[in-house]
Amino acid sequence: MIKYPLHCFGDSFTCGTELVDYKYVQNYPSYLGYNDWSKLPASQRQRPPIDQSNIKKIEMEEHQNSYVGLLGGVNHGIAGCSLQTIQRLVIDHLEHSRSKNIIVIQPTGIERWSEYVHNKWKDYIGGVMSQDAGDLEKQYLRFRLSNSTQFSNLLLWHNCLLTLIEYVKSHRNTADYWIINNGSFNEITTLLGPSKISDPMLQNTLTYLKDKTINFPQVEDMQYPYFCIGGHVNIEAHKELAQRLQFALSRYYR
Repeated sequence: MIKYPLHCFGDSFTCGTELVDYKYVQNYPSYLGYNDWSKLPASQRQRPPIDQSNIKKIEMEEHQNSYVGLLGGVNHGIAGCSLQTIQRLVIDHLEHSRSKNIIVIQPTGIERWSEYVHNKWKDYIGGVMSQDAGDLEKQYLRFRLSNSTQFSNLLLWHNCLLTLIEYVKSHRNTADYWIINNGSFNEITTLLGPSKISDPMLQNTLTYLKDKTINFPQVEDMQYPYFCIGGHVNIEAHKELAQRLQFALSRYYR
């Protein structure tokens, strides 16, 4: 039994999206290594249709089989969410908690952001517009997309993550914290390559967070078939990540 409650925040990689699709989709495609999966045409890198009448059962099984569920933690993951949404959820949780917590944060990609629209927060992924977007919202999104760069998105992501980590570290209700890299840090490293963006502040942040970061296994082995056809990882990857996180938290088990 773990000494403190384990609370995990992230996107679909934390939710466990696609983990049990093989049980509900006939002729489910074979798992792939990232290198092979990434070479497929975009039209083939799609999650197969799921019977919506089973969606609640599937989501429950996904949570149970995720790295969070395997460790008996509380899964706060939201598919498709932004890092700003994760930041709000973590802060809200810690401010209302009555005891110490172990906080796990799985950052999302830099192409996601959050806006306050029609009296509620809404997440966006790149140039994808929701079906309920109004004319003013669409106009704003076009303006934002045309006036943002990878570097400006990266700075927003960096500042959000660093602010969140410093908040979590210093909070009275934090017993410990860890960061899960599902590949988003690799994206940052690529952007910081010698022929692209050169920024010591961003490079130093990745170094600063290194000792508190645990990688999903597909980050280190891009040949091994961890990938589901829709771009998430399978049960084997979640089991291995759970073992890594449990080892990092070993002093809290009794």
